[in-house]
Amino acid sequence: MDEAERRPPAEAVQVTDDGLLHKLTLQEGTGEVPPKHARCLVHYVGRIAETGEVFMNTREESHNQEPELLVAGRDTAYQESGLHLVVATMRCGETCRVWAAPKYGYGEKGSFSFPTVPPNADLIYELELLQCEPADEGKELGSMTFEERMEAAERRRQDGNALFREERFEEALGKYRLSLSYLSEDLLMQLGDFHLQLAMGLKRPVLLNIAACQLRQQDYHGAVATCGEVLQEDPQNAKALFRRGKARRTLGQSEAALRDLEAARAAAPGDAAVAKELATVRRDLQQERTASSQVFKGYFDKAKAAGDVLYDEPPPPVTPEASASVEAASFLQRHKLVAPLQGRRVLRTAAIVAVLAIATYWCWVAVSGAPPILS
Repeated sequence: MDEAERRPPAEAVQVTDDGLLHKLTLQEGTGEVPPKHARCLVHYVGRIAETGEVFMNTREESHNQEPELLVAGRDTAYQESGLHLVVATMRCGETCRVWAAPKYGYGEKGSFSFPTVPPNADLIYELELLQCEPADEGKELGSMTFEERMEAAERRRQDGNALFREERFEEALGKYRLSLSYLSEDLLMQLGDFHLQLAMGLKRPVLLNIAACQLRQQDYHGAVATCGEVLQEDPQNAKALFRRGKARRTLGQSEAALRDLEAARAAAPGDAAVAKELATVRRDLQQERTASSQVFKGYFDKAKAAGDVLYDEPPPPVTPEASASVEAASFLQRHKLVAPLQGRRVLRTAAIVAVLAIATYWCWVAVSGAPPILS
């Protein structure tokens, strides 16, 4: 990264009064900026300004590309407070580049765990705001009880369902992701069996709804990954198997789609949608196999007509018996004892004659103690 890229350009906006945090809008968003302490879902790529090395890419590092949660305007964050301050100036859908001094990144000490950032490092981010909502719960996430988190997650799920019915799939997807933010991995790891089952009972349908949105948006790889997350916890989930099978069929992965849909039919024998999709996959597979057989048949027919050798195998090793049979056949032909040797049948007959002659010779030697005298 050259010197010009390390520093904010003249058109960059100064976010803080001290001049240590700047922002340059790359793509405009829509709507209003988030209110104070709004919950914001983002993706970002963070780089070390001096070297250009990427220390964080949330799409690659998060599970199933789940967004990161920032709180708009929060200035008490221990690390990366600059992101919280910048997101408060953005609109949904906006992408911007951020230049942050160490004070707004990882400070004087840096980070020697994950992500790894050297001490006193200037940082550059590309930040995208996906979704935000006002802080209407009355308290921050960390101070909410389990019951409050479940209720907040359920409200977002219901909001997402309403948007899905209106075919506003991108907005529905944002609500579902906000719902999941209340059921974070940090929370699930702390729960006992009873509360974990309750949380997964809510998380599972949210993930299935995300997969449904991804299918409508033709994000088939995303749908496969999301359904896979459900199936890790519930391997016989019919909806997850059905939606993953549907995505895989569209991606041309017919064999994998067939396995998923057969498992879905076993889990939900009377589901008409599963039966219809399964019939479609079987028809696709039959067409693929027919097309493949026609291709290979045409290839072999052309090769046969042209006299091509399809398999170029090395000749078998010459054994003493085979050598003797060839010599015997040649002897018989030279002395006109048989008709000229033609074809494999005659060659096999000559080989048998040669072997019998050799066997007779050695039997004579064994009995008389001396080789026969030929006249």
